[in-house]
Amino acid sequence: MTLLIQAANITHAYGGNQIFRDTQFAIRRGDRVALIGANGAGKSTLLQIAGRQLKPNAGVVTYHRGLTVGFLSQESSLDPAVTVHDLIALASGDLDALEAHLHALEARMAEPLDDDALTAVMDEHGATVARLEAKLVGSAGDGETAGARVLAGLRLPESRWDLPVGRLSGGEKKLVALAQILLAEPEVLLLDEPDNHLDLAAKAWLEERLAAHPGAVALITHDRRLIDRAANEIFELEDGQITVYPANYTKYVAQKQIRLERAAQLRELEEREFKKLKASAEQLTQWARQNPKFAPRAENQRRKMAEERARLDRTPVPILNRRRIAVEFAGERGSTLVLEATGLAKSFGERTIFAPFDLSIRHGEVVGLVGPNGSGKSTLFKMILGQERPSAGSLRLGPSITVGYYAQEQETLDPKQTPLDLVRSRKALTEQGAISFLNGLLFDRDDALNRIGNLSGGERARLQIGVLILDGANFLLLDEPTNNLDITSIEILESALLDFDGAILTISHDRYFLDKLCDRTVAIQDGAIHDYPGGFSDYERASAPPEVTQAAGRKGRG
Repeated sequence: MTLLIQAANITHAYGGNQIFRDTQFAIRRGDRVALIGANGAGKSTLLQIAGRQLKPNAGVVTYHRGLTVGFLSQESSLDPAVTVHDLIALASGDLDALEAHLHALEARMAEPLDDDALTAVMDEHGATVARLEAKLVGSAGDGETAGARVLAGLRLPESRWDLPVGRLSGGEKKLVALAQILLAEPEVLLLDEPDNHLDLAAKAWLEERLAAHPGAVALITHDRRLIDRAANEIFELEDGQITVYPANYTKYVAQKQIRLERAAQLRELEEREFKKLKASAEQLTQWARQNPKFAPRAENQRRKMAEERARLDRTPVPILNRRRIAVEFAGERGSTLVLEATGLAKSFGERTIFAPFDLSIRHGEVVGLVGPNGSGKSTLFKMILGQERPSAGSLRLGPSITVGYYAQEQETLDPKQTPLDLVRSRKALTEQGAISFLNGLLFDRDDALNRIGNLSGGERARLQIGVLILDGANFLLLDEPTNNLDITSIEILESALLDFDGAILTISHDRYFLDKLCDRTVAIQDGAIHDYPGGFSDYERASAPPEVTQAAGRKGRG
């Protein structure tokens, strides 16, 4: 396959913190790469280097001649004054928009630019000329229709299309940036968490779009089902190095365990052989003291021993059990009936969020709450928490039920507090006891004394989990609890929730998470509540139109 991007001996550091050292990777046509690793491992930095957004401190990145690259960052860089419609018109091949963009690129080429920037502008100019020529000969298709189709697939409401980008929410800006990149159809898509802010239907649409892309795709995502469906190769970034697995996520898990076990066995064998070499060198040294003729052999053996020790010291020791967050939920048993809603309804003015419905949750149940963005999932949570009054009906918690709430936007955390202050306000602990608790959530002493507002999204997510542990609730309301967590932390959270002796109601767009945990799925659609037994896949099958179910069955038999 054609080599599109190749990186050799990449080394990079931030503020003295070494992220990569002599790292290699290659992306070829047809590759569907998922870049995974712990938060802070450098995944976004690596993607920025691959996408010409950042120059490494050392090493070389080479690109196939004329290669076009679409880069989606976590933060929007769109012009806030331009409307969604105009941005999408350019991306989808509108003739007037292409010509205006071509003139803008030509003006940029006349400016003083460094070699990399000039190369990027020239490549974009060449790609724009090619698109303009294709449009003029009638082979580019209907750009307006294509743009509308992509925006609809990503579930950006049509009412937002004529707004300037500056008036969109952060999530909406990212959807527009993703739509822009998909429509431009670059040869390589480099996508940093493209599934953030996507609902379940939009994720399924994106999976199909990525699978059909004719070039190469490299993406960062914590959605294991998206990786399973969209990736054929895993780049695991760990300890500043990339290990490549020719697999999707499920196969990667097994392959990694086998690799680590074999590496540990090999290391043990090498250490045993070194001990033999050392013993031999010591024996020959003893003989050399008694008989000088053994001196050359002793010297040779000591040299071999030193070389082998140096080689072993340079070779990383396989780590079978890395340090991970410690999560264990414990709450006193409450009543059997945890939540009961009868004839519950909610409207805002003339807009109906929920038509009257009944819902009950019992002790030990784990219920997934799903539905499109804006369907009312968070509103239901607010009603359970007493923050919103129902328009009709009743809602009550069972006796001795205490609620623990994980907020998606992390607004329950005081940004002016420190983690240490927060922990000690929730439970009577000594300072050292609180720091020890925070250590279990991977906070060191400096982190514990930092203001919460200065922490990363992942650190705040771990802190919210800590609050749930300290509160000892027996009914957990979890609003997108896997957002901001790396995959390892998600899996530890899943295990802890599976062991939790209480009830859980969770909003999530993480289908893997829903399948792992839930024994019921409650779906909100157009104001109606539908209750399904089983996890997300069971709900997906049960709610699919008959023709879709039959087609899936025929595909499976084939």
